[in-house]
Amino acid sequence: MAYTEIDRENKKIKFYFPTNKPAKRIKEWQEELKAYDIEIIPQNTITDDQMRLCYILFDQFANSKGWDLNYTKNYFKALFGTVYEINNFSLSPMKKNALTLEQATNFIQFIIEFAIEQDVNLYILDPRDKRARHIREIVPDIQRYVISCLRKRICCVCGRPHNEYNTVDLEHYDTVASTAGTYENDDGLHSRFLSLCRQHHMEIHNIPKQEFLEKYHLEPVYLNERLVYELLEVYPNHFKLFRKRLKEGYYRGSIKEKYNSVAESRLD
Repeated sequence: MAYTEIDRENKKIKFYFPTNKPAKRIKEWQEELKAYDIEIIPQNTITDDQMRLCYILFDQFANSKGWDLNYTKNYFKALFGTVYEINNFSLSPMKKNALTLEQATNFIQFIIEFAIEQDVNLYILDPRDKRARHIREIVPDIQRYVISCLRKRICCVCGRPHNEYNTVDLEHYDTVASTAGTYENDDGLHSRFLSLCRQHHMEIHNIPKQEFLEKYHLEPVYLNERLVYELLEVYPNHFKLFRKRLKEGYYRGSIKEKYNSVAESRLD
């Protein structure tokens, strides 16, 4: 990999190349460059920090799954490229086919959401204080992260899953009493939500809620009709008014036909 440096004192632009390049070839390049004008073209590409974070995530995911690191990197690149129709991209800012800054942000979000779906609880070791930081602290889009946790029914604070040993509750950040009156009148469309294990569910009700959000870098989310529908099976004791209205055909126009065909299994 080559890089450049502007030596303003001596009025030179210096190109640094790996030492394994033959000296003769470097001299040829130097002579060739004298014949060209220099044009500076800013590129809004993936940053060094984003590149490093990608490789940290690859390593964590690979260790969790028992995969080879290089295989994991290529797997995520191929999967992301297919979903977003981006062919043959590089994670290096120095490459011509490098991801843009926006694409790199989406790629990091993509890795995190895929890890949640695959039951991989990611942490990042902060090199400054050696503290293990949960992925929610660095995820690009915290609301998308919370929605992924809601879908998977895992605690959006610590990543614990809902199972026979641990309960994950649906937290109405805005109380049912203030938005729907009773659970019978709750359609899930007028409150913000989080998914929390019992420990963190108790904590949010024992301290000011805004303090809880700031402590854990979280943001509760509103649900649309499609998301409420997706969560009917995940949280069978919630969204009672939505279930009632769905049975009456109330949401047929907003939920795709392929979902309508299996709706009956989610109504009771």
